[in-house]
Amino acid sequence: MSPHNENQPVLRVSRLRKSFAGHQALDGIDFEVNDGEVVVVIGPSGSGKSTLVRCVHQLQSIDGGSMHLDGELLGYELHRGHVRPLTERQVAGQRRRIGMVFQQFNLFPHWTVLENVTAANRHVHGRSAAEAEQRAMELLDRVGLAHKAQAHPRELSGGQQQRVAIARALAPRPRILLFDEPTSALDPELVDEVLAVLRDLAKAGMTMVVVTHEMEFARQMADRVVFMDKGSVVEQGTPEQIFGNPQTERLRSFLARFTASSGPAQADPPTADRAEATA
Repeated sequence: MSPHNENQPVLRVSRLRKSFAGHQALDGIDFEVNDGEVVVVIGPSGSGKSTLVRCVHQLQSIDGGSMHLDGELLGYELHRGHVRPLTERQVAGQRRRIGMVFQQFNLFPHWTVLENVTAANRHVHGRSAAEAEQRAMELLDRVGLAHKAQAHPRELSGGQQQRVAIARALAPRPRILLFDEPTSALDPELVDEVLAVLRDLAKAGMTMVVVTHEMEFARQMADRVVFMDKGSVVEQGTPEQIFGNPQTERLRSFLARFTASSGPAQADPPTADRAEATA
């Protein structure tokens, strides 16, 4: 593991390329995230947003470019002057430092909430049962679900399940947390309870990349907003710059579909980005 260097970004993506069956999902992406920064990625479905975070988490292989976490190359290593892929075990070791929250909750249905949150710390990170349970209860309390520790996922609402998934991702104390449309699978009335947890994390200084259609969250909580379209970063800047003074017609057209009062009234179907990542 590379030592933390405050003068370098937590995450640096350079000229990242990825294609599926001839479709260029990512076309030379340059992207950085600094320590404690909340970067929100917006754009139409099919623009490459989900593919970007899945590549960072090494759930998708890349076709070109590079990714670094705290200066350490992700997925590859230099060997005798050449770059070669890491082993699955080495990749798993890197992935432990990157938390991921998916569109679907992916909780183990036969485990209790507590077991779902403690599993990684116990079986992957080698923590004792007592230490893992203490950490899990602290996080469940943080997301407002300590009273559900012994419940099973089927006994929870969608919003509660997603909050458990966030607690699970936080349990190993990741260096950076990635969110891939964390509210897209929820009924509208459950969205706010998940966004409230994200706001709490942002205020606490968690380094995060959030892919979302929730424009008000981006406007209020992002340090930087990145707008993607057709596999490229079209614009990026502060929320004031992106929402108040868009520089391209493509961004202006995209934002015209949203209003501050109603949110993403005509958001694209949440399954589209999922399809691009699995094509």
